[in-house]
Amino acid sequence: MSGLDTLQSRLGVQRTGSWDAATISALRDFQRRGHGDYPMSASASPDPASLLNLGYYVPDESFPAAQRAFLATGEHPGTFMRDVGTAIDQVPRWAWGVGTVAFGLFAYLAYRGDKKRGG
Repeated sequence: MSGLDTLQSRLGVQRTGSWDAATISALRDFQRRGHGDYPMSASASPDPASLLNLGYYVPDESFPAAQRAFLATGEHPGTFMRDVGTAIDQVPRWAWGVGTVAFGLFAYLAYRGDKKRGG
């Protein structure tokens, strides 16, 4: 059963598997009544407070695999690719473009020079 089916079941509407008018209306009504420990606004959006008040919240649907593993085992996910991405983002994109063009020009000139020498 998908998360939306479970949500529709808890709201007491027909399980259609889509955000139809009945589901939106039932969620807005639930939010208006203010049941639960967490404050909600009647926005008809499935915000975390509404999901928690309905007693339904599945981290598996909200987090990437590495974060789900952390929640399940407590083992911290690796940060290498995150750190590489952060380091790359420190240099403006125009600087990467200029460096690429300059390196390409240097490689072309080196190739031409090597061809002239007969290599």
